[in-house]
Amino acid sequence: EKIFKKHTFVVKQQDKHWAYLTARETLTYAAELYEVADKEGTTVMVNEIISKLGLDSCADTRCARLSGGQRRRLSLAVALLKRPTLLFLDEPTSGLDAAAASNIMQEIIRVAREERLVVLCTIHQPSTKVYNGFDEVMILSKGREAFSGDVASATPYFASIGHPLPPATNPAEHFLDLVNSDFSSSEEVDNILNTWEEQRPDTTASLHGKARPDPDEQEGVEDGGHKSLSNEISIMFRRHFFLIIRDPVLYLGRCAIFLVADLVFSIVYWNARDNTQDQVQNKLWIMLWFVAVPTQMGVVAVYALNDEFKSILSESKNGMLSAASYILAKTVLVIPVMFIFALFALGIPAFVIQDVPGSAFVEVLLLWVSVIYVFENAAELFAVVFEDPIIGMLQFMNLWFASFLFGGFLIPFRDLFWPFKLFYYILPYPYYIRSINYAVFSSTTWEPCIPEENPFLAVCVPSSDGQDVLDAFSRVFPLVTSENRVWTDILIVLCIAIFFKICTVLAIFRATQKVAKIDSGLPPPLPRATQSESAPKELGKKVAPSEKSGSFYTPSKVFVEGESFHPGSAKNAGVSDDEMEA
Repeated sequence: EKIFKKHTFVVKQQDKHWAYLTARETLTYAAELYEVADKEGTTVMVNEIISKLGLDSCADTRCARLSGGQRRRLSLAVALLKRPTLLFLDEPTSGLDAAAASNIMQEIIRVAREERLVVLCTIHQPSTKVYNGFDEVMILSKGREAFSGDVASATPYFASIGHPLPPATNPAEHFLDLVNSDFSSSEEVDNILNTWEEQRPDTTASLHGKARPDPDEQEGVEDGGHKSLSNEISIMFRRHFFLIIRDPVLYLGRCAIFLVADLVFSIVYWNARDNTQDQVQNKLWIMLWFVAVPTQMGVVAVYALNDEFKSILSESKNGMLSAASYILAKTVLVIPVMFIFALFALGIPAFVIQDVPGSAFVEVLLLWVSVIYVFENAAELFAVVFEDPIIGMLQFMNLWFASFLFGGFLIPFRDLFWPFKLFYYILPYPYYIRSINYAVFSSTTWEPCIPEENPFLAVCVPSSDGQDVLDAFSRVFPLVTSENRVWTDILIVLCIAIFFKICTVLAIFRATQKVAKIDSGLPPPLPRATQSESAPKELGKKVAPSEKSGSFYTPSKVFVEGESFHPGSAKNAGVSDDEMEA
């Protein structure tokens, strides 16, 4: 699996790039992560690949502003930087005009020959110029071969079975029309497939007509050296630091949202800034809203982090980086961001408008940060576990609502039934509410209250001491206590955050290490009607026919239209069926 990652690269149909990096930065970071050269050599190599793929005009343009064709060429540039042994390209000419498609394919052919690469592509209706660049071709329909051999032999073969190439016709379009069961007679397509089944050359020989070498005598590829994890982490740290600064939504955007939302609540609860005992409950609620709204905004992070993880997953499967480097770099960068969030959410709204005592600054800040970190890690977990970001966002909202409902401030703990009491213990709000109110109330000098003059107040004690106010408040609001449990509650909340982080790490490792198994030796030949009884009668599991009918394949350059291969066609290329579908 490690060798496969090291020596292959997959360019998917949907180009995925970091929106807030320029094309040049994307290639530079890719070259550094692949360790293709030293610092000076990396710059030269990046400039060379930019020039070869016609990216000079957009080299310093952010990827979010690139056209479809430019993004496709950038994907190919990243792939070529790696210099893989086996290159998978899913429709590399999609979104390109005829001239750009031809130039891209010519560059791929040149690199394939110079670097002795195996390239497998899927292409919708290659132009005549692109088709003529093939070395050999395989045409597939209904999961079966319609032809396989030298590209120059395809036209004479179809002419020999009654399907000559019309004048001034693209051979690729002609062949695809013949084997496309959606628009051609199913009987005619079956006749073409059956005819090839009877006439095709012996599959014990390669497509070049040479006998297959003994698998035990093949040298194959070597594992090669290992990249430096510390260097990889350093590169990832730099890249994601710039992404955090440039991304206007995931972090900077939330800073602004937290500030505005908490400012609104601090103004709505304007009277809660008074240290009179009739504002005790309002003070509790304003400190709750200061964290409730920001934690709910974590739903935005689920969507953004899901998109981010898909890019990381693609890079990991292409051997660019390891899951460990991403996890370490992102964790180190995100923790300080949580404190920045706290300053925006609490600085002016809490400590200026609501006049929260400065002596409680450290406790209030750490309690708020620990809770927001729980939901940030939960957002990361749902972003990784659920491929569909909408499902992940819904699960995040379920978690937030459960935290709010079973936090002990809406329904007292004693009134909850099992298993609902479990949510009280495993979610962070009860610990936050209990300790945030202790930190604020105990640091506040209250105006004494005379019970006889205020018989309807829930809390009214003839004392200015916060401890006395907390004792009175706890009798009507059991979640509040006059016992100092601030640091214990911070530790508990951090443990909850660590639990979500561990689950996220496990999910990331599972996703990045989930690869197809590849046999070390060559598979047996495909069964044929003309083979002897001793020939194998079945090879692997059957593959359902693709909805797309036509396909192309070459050994040094492989072109395929469709999403499925006949089992033998994929294995004869030395690639597993799972990898073909991927």
